[in-house]
Amino acid sequence: MKQPNVLVSYMLAIFSGILLFLSMPSYVFSFLAWFGFVPLLLSLHEKTPQHQFWLINTCTVVWSIGTHIWYPAIFSYWGYLIMIAGGLFYGAFLKMGYDMQTRIKSWYGIFAIPITFSVFEWVKTIIPFTKTWWIELLAKSQWTVPENLQILSMTGFIGLSFLLLLTNVCLAEIIKNVRKDKKQLLLSSLLLLLPIGNYVYGIYIMKVNDDMLRSNPITIGATVDMINQDEEVLSLGSKESAGDGYVADTEAMKTKIFDINRDLSRNLVKDKDVDFIVWGENEFMNLTTDSELYREFIGLSKELHTHIAADTVWQTKDTMYDTAVLIGPNGEEVGRTPKIFTLWGEVEFGFTPGPRDFPTYQTEHGEVALAVCWDRHDQSIIRNYSKHGAKILLIPADDDFYGDSRFPYFAASDAVFRAVENHVAIGSGSTSGIAQVITPYGEMTASSNVNQRQAIVGDTFILEKQTFYTKYGEVFAYLFAAIFVVMLFVSERNKRKEIIKQKSNR
Repeated sequence: MKQPNVLVSYMLAIFSGILLFLSMPSYVFSFLAWFGFVPLLLSLHEKTPQHQFWLINTCTVVWSIGTHIWYPAIFSYWGYLIMIAGGLFYGAFLKMGYDMQTRIKSWYGIFAIPITFSVFEWVKTIIPFTKTWWIELLAKSQWTVPENLQILSMTGFIGLSFLLLLTNVCLAEIIKNVRKDKKQLLLSSLLLLLPIGNYVYGIYIMKVNDDMLRSNPITIGATVDMINQDEEVLSLGSKESAGDGYVADTEAMKTKIFDINRDLSRNLVKDKDVDFIVWGENEFMNLTTDSELYREFIGLSKELHTHIAADTVWQTKDTMYDTAVLIGPNGEEVGRTPKIFTLWGEVEFGFTPGPRDFPTYQTEHGEVALAVCWDRHDQSIIRNYSKHGAKILLIPADDDFYGDSRFPYFAASDAVFRAVENHVAIGSGSTSGIAQVITPYGEMTASSNVNQRQAIVGDTFILEKQTFYTKYGEVFAYLFAAIFVVMLFVSERNKRKEIIKQKSNR
């Protein structure tokens, strides 16, 4: 392969960054992730280490800016710096993986970049700050392609990230070695059978998915109430924020929020019986003090003859929780569950994180768990609900963030991933979108628009058997981390040998 000149190499790096961010949620080009790194990897051919460093970071900063363009809506001007910092983080471990691949002369060196990338991408999901706000993953590029997601039920997202990077590396190696190294060409070609096999298996699973939808459907409706952008609603309160939305702090505001969701819910059941309805995370009433509104809420469930899950405030003697509550069609409270993953603003406002006891509630349609918004972002929370027997997750969510139209897609992808990882059905309402109905195999049978008041309805089903991921958690992440350590050791050993050899030849 001919070495690209400096200008062309930077153009290739920038092109890779553009392909990668266009593959992410909020765009519609998920297929680009399977070859988005290839131009960058080709641009690195026969470059100096310093040149490779700048090319890699050029690519990853472009990718990070395009992906995290919603950060300034949350972090103000700091958001721009965080976007660049995120790109440099990706650049650091991509450069590490590329150096490891170059130094490891054995056949398994081709795994250095995929292993390094997937391990460090997983690491950022367990570090406190990045765990909370850095919700973008390369694997999420596939969130609307359920055929590619089935590996999640075995490995979690790290397995899909690995396949994406492996495909990119193999394609680059094929291009570089088409007339050069026949063994490397053969190995790269054979390894492409892994993502192909994963997709073929996904096609089979989605046929099972379709059969289940026809034979055992459960119908879920969800609302998008747009209360955080409705000036009529906001004018009825003080416009105080709890970090994730405005506080319903007057009777008039609480009643208006209830009325909006009541009307949306009534529209849902006009043409079809609905088993569950889920509202957004609007904290429209206090379970302790708003007894009259609570009675109206119960009356609505009885009127519509369905389960309704909504987000509320639950105050006990010493604590205040952001709490999802579920009312049954007979008007009885099925259960209430506090939000576990509270954000900084919520804690400052006075909300306490819920206990990690992961309760589930029996209904005629199966075992149900309640979660709230950011709970779906933490892999361990939904996995533990599933371990405790949940087959259906009902999740009120607030993805408004000042009307930003890009963020809700990333949050919605979390729900899809949690559904496939644990084979649970998910229904999620929202304040601004995206409301979703998701099957245990990751198909969204209904989804709302963003920043549009509406109600959606879709079918899903339940699966009884727990997944490998539900039972054993991040075992593949630990395995990949162990492999990374071994490969790093081999790489550093080979580096020292090369240094010693160079010194002896002087």
